[in-house]
Amino acid sequence: MKPGDLAREIVYPLTDMAIILTIAFFWILFAIVKLGMAVLGPVIGGLLGLFLVMFAAPGFLRYLLYLLEARITGKEAPAFDAELFGMSNNLWSMTPLIVISLLVWGEITLAGSGAAWLVAYAFAVALLLPASLAILAVTHSPLESLNPLAIFRMIRLGGWSYILIPVVIVALVFVVTWLSSVGLPSLLLELATFWLLVLTFTLTGGVLAAKGVAVELRIEAPLEAGEEKIAGDLEKEREKIANHAYGFISRGNREGGFKHIRQWIESEANTDEAVSWFFNQMMKWEAKDAALFFGQECFAHFLHHEQDVPALKLMSSCLPENSRWKPRAEDRQHALDLAGRYGREDLVSLLRN
Repeated sequence: MKPGDLAREIVYPLTDMAIILTIAFFWILFAIVKLGMAVLGPVIGGLLGLFLVMFAAPGFLRYLLYLLEARITGKEAPAFDAELFGMSNNLWSMTPLIVISLLVWGEITLAGSGAAWLVAYAFAVALLLPASLAILAVTHSPLESLNPLAIFRMIRLGGWSYILIPVVIVALVFVVTWLSSVGLPSLLLELATFWLLVLTFTLTGGVLAAKGVAVELRIEAPLEAGEEKIAGDLEKEREKIANHAYGFISRGNREGGFKHIRQWIESEANTDEAVSWFFNQMMKWEAKDAALFFGQECFAHFLHHEQDVPALKLMSSCLPENSRWKPRAEDRQHALDLAGRYGREDLVSLLRN
């Protein structure tokens, strides 16, 4: 990785608004904990703080893992969403808490062994932990992320660039510690700490993405999955994406929901089939407005890929649902020609009204 690329990775968390808003949100929660302890006292305030930490920590950790996955796979940073606090299908993301507990136990055990042992231990953690987190973020498999062979394989795939991760993070830890010792205002120190934590994940993802390791991160199955199982797994994953998108859209963030669906569709081998599936799934929602709006995008997709029949079926679903529905302005003449070519005068009439 070139110095310019490394510099861009270091400032990356400060250039993406989704990440900045997430840091601000959790910093505010942290400020509430401190304020509660100052106003309510160490007992009541401490209990309130403990509750907020237990509530916020899993969501923040989950966001960091999704952010790491996005960096490794070359996607945009995800927007923070309240659904990240849910535990359903997300227990895999709690693995780092177990790892952190083991690391703390290891540090306590070595506390009386001398500084040399502690330094060696800290170096080993800084070297191995990013690879383990990267494996977990992409595979969502706790066992694979703790597999020593998989960890060393990840480090090997990262090459010499991988060494930049622990070196940069350790160097910045020393910088933040020094700033604390010289009296940096607590507000700036807290924000710097949050930035450094986020940077650990984004830098790991950026370095590994530059080495193209995303395609190498897979779990070897002992038996090849059958077609039915593959189809069933794909259906479940699509449903999770659709439900997550519904969470965005139902709270007024329609573009955020569509973005979530688009990113998934781009990752599928058969994008035409995926587009149809998500449109049909959205048409099952109680409110059809989002599906009809998304239908304009789907129609444009089918036209671009010369898929006349799916495009015609989509119009046949949208127009009866809402006779005022129209394709995008640049696609309307194509829609009229398509309907006329297939003798669908009913659609032609609705499109011209």
